[in-house]
Amino acid sequence: MSTHAASNAVRTGGAAVGGNTVGALLARLRRYWSVVLVVTAVAVLAALAVTATTPTTYVGRTSLIVSSNDRSPDQDAVLVQGYAVYFDDGAYQEQLLRDAQIPGDVPVSAESAAASPILVISATTSDPDTAQSYAIRVAKAFMDDINRVRAQSQAQQLVTLQDQLDTALGSNSPTAQAVVAGLQDRIEQIQDDQVNVLQELQAQGGVSAQSPSLFGNLLPALAGGLFLGLVAALFLASLSGRLHTGQDVADKVGLGTLVELPRTRARREQRLGQLANITRARLGGSRVVAVAQPEEGSAASLVACELAREWARQGFRTVLVDTGGESAIVDQSAVPQVRPGRLPGLSLLPLALRSTEDAEGLPVSEVGELLHHEALAGQYVVMAAPAAVQCALAQAMCQTADQTILVVDTEVTRVAAAREAVAVLRQMGATLMGAVVAAVSEEADAEVDRPTSPEPDGRSPESREHLPPDRSERVGPSPVDVAATRVFSPNARTGRG
Repeated sequence: MSTHAASNAVRTGGAAVGGNTVGALLARLRRYWSVVLVVTAVAVLAALAVTATTPTTYVGRTSLIVSSNDRSPDQDAVLVQGYAVYFDDGAYQEQLLRDAQIPGDVPVSAESAAASPILVISATTSDPDTAQSYAIRVAKAFMDDINRVRAQSQAQQLVTLQDQLDTALGSNSPTAQAVVAGLQDRIEQIQDDQVNVLQELQAQGGVSAQSPSLFGNLLPALAGGLFLGLVAALFLASLSGRLHTGQDVADKVGLGTLVELPRTRARREQRLGQLANITRARLGGSRVVAVAQPEEGSAASLVACELAREWARQGFRTVLVDTGGESAIVDQSAVPQVRPGRLPGLSLLPLALRSTEDAEGLPVSEVGELLHHEALAGQYVVMAAPAAVQCALAQAMCQTADQTILVVDTEVTRVAAAREAVAVLRQMGATLMGAVVAAVSEEADAEVDRPTSPEPDGRSPESREHLPPDRSERVGPSPVDVAATRVFSPNARTGRG
């Protein structure tokens, strides 16, 4: 039964809280907002530095064209696109710059002008005249290199035809005149053939200045810095050794969260009401619930006391077990001696547990029988356990209880301690209902540390006019208030960092 309940607590994933993954991510980012701010600021400052130090450059352009005989321009445009890809090859550009006697660190590029057979070649330098000169020189070197093979082939053909023409002109044959006319026509065709030939279109294509753009550098830097900052914040949150949200508990400990108690009073009271309802529904027919904390701190005692008070306010008879008493108020027949508190329906059971054989108090083995005594029938029993990891008595108390709530203090609880507490309690067979993530504020600590006055305010629901007749003699603060003052003393909050 305990294993099933524990696994069920994991599967719920804190659904009772009504949270979502987006909210958990935003909560993590809020904790590390300074990281996001620093990374974004560094990126923006880097962009400003680059903008301030980058000099103005000039781009000189020249244009070439392919205009083939008896072929449409769109076919030549496809060829020009191939020329542009060939020009932009890194290895070829090194050779081309050497042929044009241009420094190898000068950026050059080629692109086709839209879907036309025009090839625009550009060179970028820090001087406008040099940029235009380099563009012309590299364009001429590229044009000569592309046309070289074809020019050599045409030259060989022309030499051959010219020899044939000279022979025909020196012949007295009747057909010599016709041969001469044919050879002359063939020579003219070869000379006029411009298929696939790169030609100069406009040498002085103009020079444009390129100044660093503050907006163009700042906007990408801002977006990139913000993104990197968010990634860094989420990464640091995943490595954090503390548990801050229910999503952290689910991801790092594997335990579902019942509620998250915020610092503000109004929202904390609302969540305490939710916790009381959820816990009562999860208990079913059971009555005894232990509220434990992985390490020493005041959060578990605070949650136990507030849970008991909330049930009492809702009209359910509740007993708050005070295990910090100096002596056990239990008679020899092990009948629980319950003392009434100021809040109607809330009682206190002082209980001292025996930690050693020589110590006074009730043996842990008899705690279960005591808490399920018929004198407590029909009442909810809430007890705050000490540090579950360090205290064997706390582990035994959780095992004795019907179900256990693990309190995670966002300022105290470490991931390793929470994991160890869950593992130990499950090994002992304790039924883990779920976790309560509590943000215990300094104001809340001050409230629980302040001794309660002997007489409550007559306007409060805890005043004497709201209490049933009390036949016992009581002097000074009630046992509930004494227990609360003792349980929530500053010495109980060791470990807060």
